[in-house]
Amino acid sequence: MPAEIVVIRAGRPLPASWTASVYLCGPTPLDPAVPSWRAEAVHHLGRLWDGDGELAVFLPEPEAGEPLSYPDQIRWEEDAMRMSDVVLFYVPRALPSLPGLVTNVKWGAWHRTGRVVLGSPAEAERNEYLLHFAHELEVPVAGSVEETTRRALARLGSGARRSGGERRIPLQLWSTPEFRRWYGEQRAAGRVLCSAEVLWADGSPAREWALRAVLAEAAAPERTSSTLVVRAAGCEALG
Repeated sequence: MPAEIVVIRAGRPLPASWTASVYLCGPTPLDPAVPSWRAEAVHHLGRLWDGDGELAVFLPEPEAGEPLSYPDQIRWEEDAMRMSDVVLFYVPRALPSLPGLVTNVKWGAWHRTGRVVLGSPAEAERNEYLLHFAHELEVPVAGSVEETTRRALARLGSGARRSGGERRIPLQLWSTPEFRRWYGEQRAAGRVLCSAEVLWADGSPAREWALRAVLAEAAAPERTSSTLVVRAAGCEALG
């Protein structure tokens, strides 16, 4: 399949399938006259992505004239972040015009997932705490929008096509032989992956995971939930 990017703005439904996905996380200018850094990020992603298929780019800014309620905005952002292979943080913090307070909360929630990259330009203010943990956890760090997108794409590689409930399996986990073996067994038994949630991850990129997977028999409506621990030694189902 040819390489292409699909940009999904806040409030829009997420695609039914993709090869890789990235969420653009960081402060949004409050002044509409100030351009958002995300336009440049989308430009570089479109120019540099060369994977086999679609790169879904989640952009948490609604279309002009289509504002979301605060609860709907949060709901969309949380779901899109959970379904992202990489969460790209770019934090050009400038006080008081671009404080990035929500970004601080999101970094705190995601910096240990093994799925993040961090962009922090030299002129950014008060990013020392973010950078400390980025270096501590071996998170890729860059100083410009372009270099941050390159770090994100390096984590994605060529991607892997997923659809339906498979989209909730991060690319790093999806690509492990241990998960592929377990999932192959489920499919051979006639089970469909309906949904999944990563409960825990360790490493950057992540090398161990705990995952709750929701499966259904192809010929029956009943669903069952299974918790897995995936590490290099194998994939262990805990029930």
